[in-house]
Amino acid sequence: MGWIDRIPRAGALYIGGLYALYQQNVVKDAGVTHVLSVIDFDFYELNESSKFLKSQNYSHMIVQIEDDPNEDLLQHFDRMVEFINEGLESGGGVFVHCAMGKSRSATAIIAYLMWKFGFDRDAALEQVCEGRPVCSPNPGFMEQLGVWQEKLTVSDRRGKQKLYEDWRRDRFKGFSHEWEARAARAKL
Repeated sequence: MGWIDRIPRAGALYIGGLYALYQQNVVKDAGVTHVLSVIDFDFYELNESSKFLKSQNYSHMIVQIEDDPNEDLLQHFDRMVEFINEGLESGGGVFVHCAMGKSRSATAIIAYLMWKFGFDRDAALEQVCEGRPVCSPNPGFMEQLGVWQEKLTVSDRRGKQKLYEDWRRDRFKGFSHEWEARAARAKL
Protein backbone atom coordinates (compact mmCIF):
# COMPACT_ATOMS: atom_id res chain seq x y z
CA MET A 1 0.00 0.00 0.00
CA GLY A 2 1.39 3.35 -1.02
CA TRP A 3 0.33 6.97 -1.04
CA ILE A 4 -1.93 6.11 -3.94
CA ASP A 5 -2.82 2.68 -5.26
CA ARG A 6 -4.01 1.73 -8.72
CA ILE A 7 -7.23 -0.20 -9.14
CA PRO A 8 -6.42 -3.23 -11.32
CA ARG A 9 -8.08 -3.55 -14.74
CA ALA A 10 -9.75 -0.14 -14.43
CA GLY A 11 -7.41 2.12 -16.39
CA ALA A 12 -5.72 5.01 -14.64
CA LEU A 13 -8.00 4.86 -11.58
CA TYR A 14 -6.30 5.41 -8.22
CA ILE A 15 -7.34 5.37 -4.58
CA GLY A 16 -5.71 6.72 -1.45
CA GLY A 17 -5.93 9.00 1.53
CA LEU A 18 -6.07 12.77 1.81
CA TYR A 19 -2.36 13.32 2.36
CA ALA A 20 -1.47 11.82 -1.00
CA LEU A 21 -2.69 15.11 -2.51
CA TYR A 22 0.21 16.86 -0.82
CA GLN A 23 2.76 14.52 -2.39
CA GLN A 24 3.08 16.49 -5.63
CA ASN A 25 5.35 14.06 -7.40
CA VAL A 26 3.18 11.01 -6.59
CA VAL A 27 -0.02 12.44 -8.00
CA LYS A 28 1.76 14.08 -10.93
CA ASP A 29 3.72 10.93 -11.84
CA ALA A 30 0.45 8.96 -11.91
CA GLY A 31 -0.90 11.34 -14.57
CA VAL A 32 -3.84 12.42 -12.41
CA THR A 33 -6.07 14.98 -14.10
CA HIS A 34 -9.21 14.49 -11.97
CA VAL A 35 -9.57 14.27 -8.20
CA LEU A 36 -12.70 13.12 -6.39
CA SER A 37 -12.57 14.04 -2.69
CA VAL A 38 -15.12 12.21 -0.55
CA ILE A 39 -14.42 13.82 2.80
CA ASP A 40 -16.20 15.54 5.68
CA PHE A 41 -14.86 19.05 5.16
CA ASP A 42 -14.05 21.47 2.38
CA PHE A 43 -10.28 21.73 2.56
CA TYR A 44 -10.34 24.71 0.19
CA GLU A 45 -11.49 26.61 3.26
CA LEU A 46 -8.24 25.75 5.04
CA ASN A 47 -5.83 28.60 4.47
CA GLU A 48 -2.46 26.96 3.71
CA SER A 49 -3.97 23.82 2.18
CA SER A 50 -6.20 25.79 -0.13
CA LYS A 51 -3.29 27.74 -1.60
CA PHE A 52 -1.45 24.56 -2.46
CA LEU A 53 -4.48 22.65 -3.76
CA LYS A 54 -5.76 25.54 -5.86
CA SER A 55 -2.34 25.72 -7.53
CA GLN A 56 -2.69 22.14 -8.83
CA ASN A 57 -3.97 21.70 -12.35
CA TYR A 58 -6.75 19.12 -12.15
CA SER A 59 -10.52 18.93 -12.21
CA HIS A 60 -11.80 18.53 -8.69
CA MET A 61 -15.10 17.32 -7.28
CA ILE A 62 -15.78 17.38 -3.55
CA VAL A 63 -18.52 15.32 -1.92
CA GLN A 64 -18.70 16.51 1.65
CA ILE A 65 -19.76 13.55 3.81
CA GLU A 66 -18.67 11.81 7.00
CA ASP A 67 -17.58 8.20 7.21
CA ASP A 68 -20.70 7.27 9.15
CA PRO A 69 -23.00 4.36 8.26
CA ASN A 70 -26.01 6.66 8.69
CA GLU A 71 -24.80 9.09 5.99
CA ASP A 72 -26.55 9.02 2.62
CA LEU A 73 -23.72 8.59 0.12
CA LEU A 74 -26.09 6.86 -2.32
CA GLN A 75 -27.55 10.22 -3.38
CA HIS A 76 -24.13 11.15 -4.82
CA PHE A 77 -23.36 7.90 -6.70
CA ASP A 78 -24.60 9.12 -10.11
CA ARG A 79 -22.50 12.29 -10.00
CA MET A 80 -19.44 10.47 -8.69
CA VAL A 81 -19.46 7.71 -11.31
CA GLU A 82 -19.99 10.26 -14.09
CA PHE A 83 -17.04 12.32 -12.82
CA ILE A 84 -14.78 9.27 -12.65
CA ASN A 85 -15.88 8.13 -16.09
CA GLU A 86 -15.35 11.60 -17.58
CA GLY A 87 -11.81 11.70 -16.23
CA LEU A 88 -10.90 8.25 -17.51
CA GLU A 89 -12.50 8.78 -20.91
CA SER A 90 -10.60 12.04 -21.32
CA GLY A 91 -7.40 10.00 -21.21
CA GLY A 92 -6.39 11.26 -17.79
CA GLY A 93 -5.91 9.64 -14.44
CA VAL A 94 -8.50 9.80 -11.68
CA PHE A 95 -7.57 9.86 -7.99
CA VAL A 96 -10.39 9.13 -5.54
CA HIS A 97 -9.65 9.78 -1.88
CA CYS A 98 -11.20 10.13 1.52
CA ALA A 99 -9.31 10.62 4.77
CA MET A 100 -7.60 7.20 4.85
CA GLY A 101 -8.44 5.70 1.44
CA LYS A 102 -10.47 2.94 3.02
CA SER A 103 -14.26 3.47 3.21
CA ARG A 104 -15.74 6.48 1.41
CA SER A 105 -13.29 6.44 -1.51
CA ALA A 106 -13.64 2.66 -1.84
CA THR A 107 -17.42 3.03 -1.92
CA ALA A 108 -17.21 5.57 -4.74
CA ILE A 109 -14.93 3.33 -6.80
CA ILE A 110 -17.06 0.24 -6.14
CA ALA A 111 -20.12 2.17 -7.36
CA TYR A 112 -18.18 3.11 -10.50
CA LEU A 113 -17.04 -0.48 -11.21
CA MET A 114 -20.61 -1.72 -10.76
CA TRP A 115 -21.93 0.96 -13.13
CA LYS A 116 -19.20 0.64 -15.73
CA PHE A 117 -18.55 -3.09 -15.82
CA GLY A 118 -21.76 -4.57 -14.42
CA PHE A 119 -20.01 -6.11 -11.41
CA ASP A 120 -21.99 -6.98 -8.33
CA ARG A 121 -21.04 -5.24 -5.11
CA ASP A 122 -18.84 -8.01 -3.74
CA ALA A 123 -16.92 -8.57 -6.98
CA ALA A 124 -16.26 -4.83 -7.25
CA LEU A 125 -15.04 -4.70 -3.64
CA GLU A 126 -12.74 -7.64 -4.32
CA GLN A 127 -11.20 -5.82 -7.29
CA VAL A 128 -10.69 -2.64 -5.26
CA CYS A 129 -9.01 -4.68 -2.50
CA GLU A 130 -6.62 -6.18 -5.05
CA GLY A 131 -5.20 -2.69 -5.49
CA ARG A 132 -5.61 -1.51 -1.89
CA PRO A 133 -6.16 -4.36 0.58
CA VAL A 134 -7.22 -2.10 3.49
CA CYS A 135 -10.42 -1.04 1.71
CA SER A 136 -13.51 -1.73 3.77
CA PRO A 137 -16.61 0.42 3.29
CA ASN A 138 -18.61 0.83 6.48
CA PRO A 139 -21.78 -1.31 6.79
CA GLY A 140 -24.11 1.55 5.87
CA PHE A 141 -22.21 2.19 2.64
CA MET A 142 -22.22 -1.52 1.84
CA GLU A 143 -26.00 -1.49 2.23
CA GLN A 144 -26.21 1.51 -0.08
CA LEU A 145 -24.10 -0.31 -2.66
CA GLY A 146 -26.70 -3.09 -2.50
CA VAL A 147 -29.43 -0.56 -3.28
CA TRP A 148 -27.23 0.84 -6.08
CA GLN A 149 -26.96 -2.67 -7.50
CA GLU A 150 -30.75 -2.86 -7.63
CA LYS A 151 -31.01 0.62 -9.16
CA LEU A 152 -28.63 -0.38 -11.94
CA THR A 153 -31.06 -3.11 -13.04
CA VAL A 154 -33.98 -0.69 -13.36
CA SER A 155 -34.24 1.10 -16.69
CA ASP A 156 -36.69 3.92 -15.95
CA ARG A 157 -35.94 6.99 -13.86
CA ARG A 158 -39.15 6.68 -11.88
CA GLY A 159 -38.33 3.13 -10.80
CA LYS A 160 -34.83 4.18 -9.74
CA GLN A 161 -36.24 7.07 -7.74
CA LYS A 162 -38.77 4.78 -6.04
CA LEU A 163 -36.01 2.38 -4.98
CA TYR A 164 -34.08 5.28 -3.50
CA GLU A 165 -37.10 6.79 -1.73
CA ASP A 166 -38.12 3.40 -0.30
CA TRP A 167 -34.61 2.89 1.01
CA ARG A 168 -34.52 6.41 2.53
CA ARG A 169 -37.85 5.85 4.25
CA ASP A 170 -37.15 2.35 5.59
CA ARG A 171 -33.41 2.33 6.15
CA PHE A 172 -31.81 1.39 9.43
CA LYS A 173 -30.21 4.12 11.50
CA GLY A 174 -28.16 3.42 14.56
CA PHE A 175 -24.88 3.75 16.38
CA SER A 176 -21.73 2.28 14.83
CA HIS A 177 -21.76 -0.75 17.15
CA GLU A 178 -25.37 -1.47 16.11
CA TRP A 179 -24.37 -1.32 12.46
CA GLU A 180 -21.46 -3.70 13.10
CA ALA A 181 -23.70 -6.18 14.94
CA ARG A 182 -26.27 -5.98 12.16
CA ALA A 183 -23.58 -6.61 9.51
CA ALA A 184 -22.21 -9.56 11.48
CA ARG A 185 -25.69 -11.13 11.69
CA ALA A 186 -26.18 -10.67 7.94
CA LYS A 187 -23.00 -12.65 7.22
CA LEU A 188 -24.22 -15.68 9.18
